[in-house]
Amino acid sequence: MSGKKRNRIFWLEGVTESEVLKSLNDRKPSRFRQQSARRLLVLTLTGLIFALAAQILLPTTKWQTYLEFTLFAGVIVLYFVLRKAVRHIADSPNELLDERQISARDAAFTVAYRLLTLAFTVYALLYIADDALQGDPSPAGSDMGLGITALLISAAMLAASLPAMVLAWNLPSEPAVED
Repeated sequence: MSGKKRNRIFWLEGVTESEVLKSLNDRKPSRFRQQSARRLLVLTLTGLIFALAAQILLPTTKWQTYLEFTLFAGVIVLYFVLRKAVRHIADSPNELLDERQISARDAAFTVAYRLLTLAFTVYALLYIADDALQGDPSPAGSDMGLGITALLISAAMLAASLPAMVLAWNLPSEPAVED
């Protein structure tokens, strides 16, 4: 039994033990280990998430659907790059992190939830603005399905990525490792 490698899955966090340990122990140089590159990644991801939310204000066309799909694909890709850039610290369970990483992660979650309240105010205003632009109060006459879907997907992606965004923004650059 000692030769068998353990790889637990943490379903709630969305990570595996081997994925987190590999990321934490990775010493290969990466552009995303520098604070300026991580901040640019955060700004880009934030822009794409809110562009996805702003889809609700556009008239429903075939091109809007293509744009929505492209934005969503970009958000997903950048979300996984961001998770890797912060070494999965924002998504890891306590048992895989040391005390410093746990406190940094917990502080990031506190800031993220405070920012989320502001973001959901913006989402509510977008919804109200779209409702005012539609002008048709009857749900049967409106084409709200795609707009609301984009808004909800955007809100979910923001909620999922915001702790990692805060962590990426606040973590200092990692020194280059000499072999």
